[in-house]
Formats: sequence, structure tokens, C-alpha cells
Amino acid sequence: MAKPAADNCATFDAPRPFDEVLRLGSLTTQAPAALSHRIYLGIRLTPEADALAEVVWIVSDPGHAVHATVCARRSSLLEDIRRQLGAWFDSPTYIFRLPLAAPRTLFQARLRNALCATRSGETLTYGNLAKQLHSAPRAVGQALGSNPLPLIVPCHRIISAGKNRLTGFNHVSDGPMLTLKAWLLEREAHA
Repeated sequence: MAKPAADNCATFDAPRPFDEVLRLGSLTTQAPAALSHRIYLGIRLTPEADALAEVVWIVSDPGHAVHATVCARRSSLLEDIRRQLGAWFDSPTYIFRLPLAAPRTLFQARLRNALCATRSGETLTYGNLAKQLHSAPRAVGQALGSNPLPLIVPCHRIISAGKNRLTGFNHVSDGPMLTLKAWLLEREAHA
């Protein structure tokens, strides 16, 4: 199959635009000021608009990477996603009930099941999760960093066994993403 011409806006490797981008501060007034106006959640639905495909943490203003064509079906699902995210930020014990895109691999399905079985306020180490999945901690860490549904599938609940327990989040080892992970865990611990 031939690749599209360079001036064609559709490419095979480019992600679809977000169906919606939400500022963390619009979902909760409890976020620390350092995160409230700096962290956004990019939301992508499946092409069929029947399930949530991806939630992307975005640091700083996402600019124009927003709003794919939104039909009535998409609007209803997006409204439900906004409502449920708000409910979680109001009470981290809230359990999401959203239609989710199917995991791409058997390992991702097993990982999703294990993460969703970890309750709010609980944490697991990379090593413990790796044993549970019959895998290696490094492979689990890589898979967690690529989790397409963070918060919904709570990868933030996995921490290091070492002295520095918050070693990374979303393939980042410092800055606002690590601050976000610490805040999410703190919210759950005090819920």
C-alpha cells in the first residue's frame, strides 16, 4: 500500500486528535496549584466512538491538539467520561464504569486486570506485580509507562520497593508527572 502524499494531513503513524482535552483544575479544585493549570488529560475515543481508547497526561497547554469531529454519540460518552473523572477526583474510592477499548495483547489484558484489582489506597511494588504476572519488573515498568488508560486503569498505584518509592510515572522520572503521581497516591491514602 502506498503512503499518502506529504501534503496529505492523514499519516499512518500520527495519532488521531484528541476528542477532548480537560485541564486538571477543571476536574478538581483540590489539585495543587503547581499541577492545576499545568496538567491536562487528552481523551481519545475509539474510532467507532463506543469506548474510551486513551487518556494521555499532558504537561502544559496542549494548544490546538484538540477536538476531533464530535457526533452525538461521542458527546454522550465524553460527558460520561467527564462526569466519572469528576466523581473520582471528588472521591478516589469511586470505581469507573466506562466502556474501555480492548487491550492489544494478552499481557496487557492481564496487566489491566491486576491493576484494576488493586484498590484505592493500596500500592504494589513493581516486583510484586511482576511475580503476579509471571514477568520481570522492568517489563512491567515499561508496560505501566505505556498504559493507555492511566487513572482509569490505576498504574499510579505501582511503586518501587527501594528507598525512593516513586521512581517514575508515564515514562518520566521527575518533574510534574512525579508530583502528580505522589498527589494521586496521597489523595487515595486519605480518602
